[in-house]
Amino acid sequence: MREYDRMANSDVAGRQGLLEILSWARPHDSAVERAFCREYLDPVPGMISDGFGNRIVTIGTRPRVLWSCHIDTVAARGRQQDVKIDAHGIVSLCKGKPGMSLGADDGAGLWIMLNMIAAGRPGLYVFHRGEERGCLGSRWIRRNTPGLLRDIDAAIAFDRAGREDVITHQSYGRTCSDAFAISLAGALNRLNPNFRYAPDDSGVFTDTNEYADLVPECTNLSVGYRGQHGPTETLDIRHCEKLLAAMLRLDPARLVIERDPTIREAENWGYYDRARSDLGNFADAVADHPLLAARMLEECGVAYEDFQLMAWDEDMDDSSGYRPLAAS
Repeated sequence: MREYDRMANSDVAGRQGLLEILSWARPHDSAVERAFCREYLDPVPGMISDGFGNRIVTIGTRPRVLWSCHIDTVAARGRQQDVKIDAHGIVSLCKGKPGMSLGADDGAGLWIMLNMIAAGRPGLYVFHRGEERGCLGSRWIRRNTPGLLRDIDAAIAFDRAGREDVITHQSYGRTCSDAFAISLAGALNRLNPNFRYAPDDSGVFTDTNEYADLVPECTNLSVGYRGQHGPTETLDIRHCEKLLAAMLRLDPARLVIERDPTIREAENWGYYDRARSDLGNFADAVADHPLLAARMLEECGVAYEDFQLMAWDEDMDDSSGYRPLAAS
């Protein structure tokens, strides 16, 4: 019997269900990822698979909100992994090693969405493939089936670290209006007085970024993980549970839709200026401590071959403007 066949238990309700999801290390396009989809996603009533393998469920008639997460996790190989939870509700790997991660990015979002589906909450639910490889699944949808997004006013990803962020900007620039972010943060904070959600402009990149020129409001919501992509990743499971409880009561019809996706704002909100400055500081630190940098890359699951490919890509882009063909 294959290892991932022994891992199957498709009941994801409750805390134990979330811990079960986190026990699957499922890098993109691995046998374990495919087994996970068969066991947890494909049996969901109404679930379909598109041409790239994204899993999609529609609940309700012409839903206006797209709920987003991704299936893959950062891991050197697919495997079963043991997780533990401490007295404070913090989940981590039992024996984290280089090339491993807890996978709360984005197992937490996946668990929230499966439970929202089970509760019959309206929406277009998209479980994207290949987010950790460059948002491959959402890029495929944008290029090949943009009509899927025709009626969507808001795309909300459950794929942000921390416990407080409603993202307004990603690599595209502004992807979400302040009015929408304030309305979503306020609604969540009213549903749970312990929440401290607020608009945040320091987003980087997740699947909803790909839809920013098609969907008015595209955001990313903190779900409680920290230290993603490495063996020390953790998840505040209590926050995740509270967020699910709030999502089961949230009324999306009350959210403010303000942004026009056909107009790309020419604004400089400062984050990428800070990021460029940080890159320079990092480059200096790496030059001073190359072995430490190499060890940290290894612990985050970055393969040497992938690093070499990215370095070659960067060199080609800088020297001649030529970019190699990339799978998408």
